[in-house]
Amino acid sequence: MVVVVILGVLLVVYARSTRDASANSPSLRDHWHSAYAVWDCEQESFENQFTSDYDPRGIHSHSDGLLHIHPFSSSVTGEDANLGVFFEAMRVDLDPGDGVLTLPDGSELVEGTQCDGQPAVLQVARFDASNIDAGPTEVIVGDIDKVRFLSNREAITIALAPVGAEIPPPPPDRLAALDAASPDRGVPNTIIPTPLGADSDDAPADGHGG
Repeated sequence: MVVVVILGVLLVVYARSTRDASANSPSLRDHWHSAYAVWDCEQESFENQFTSDYDPRGIHSHSDGLLHIHPFSSSVTGEDANLGVFFEAMRVDLDPGDGVLTLPDGSELVEGTQCDGQPAVLQVARFDASNIDAGPTEVIVGDIDKVRFLSNREAITIALAPVGAEIPPPPPDRLAALDAASPDRGVPNTIIPTPLGADSDDAPADGHGG
């Protein structure tokens, strides 16, 4: 009986620690990579990858079709590490009231656009990059700026498409770039300089800027 009780307590502690670690990821010590793309159902094509050298919080892209996720501040860890932070760095503007996503080149994805005779909405499809052929693991409609990053080596498509429409994963060249950047489960944050605009009070003393 004593052994059973001890094992039960250990299982509860393990489950709680695992849950807490997941809730707080990505952390200041994480450095994740994920592939991303923007799909326009009206054009039936992907938009150009984002280009920006502005990176106030450590969630950005190097114009390589990849999300680089290594928070500079605890204010963008866990559930606060989301697409809204990425949009800010990439100069992408989301107007949820009008349902308009304005991309860095000035082009717009507008909800209500007709695709195959149906109104399109802004949504996000999440894929497991190691099992792309299985299709999306999740599709989130609405509040796309609040979609958080869950793990290293995700593949995310930001889409303008009708609800229930098939959303493609990021194109093969970006998945290949992801394989090259993240051959394993990610790398520790080890050499991040404090960037302009970061919350210097809770930024890590060290980290990774890639």
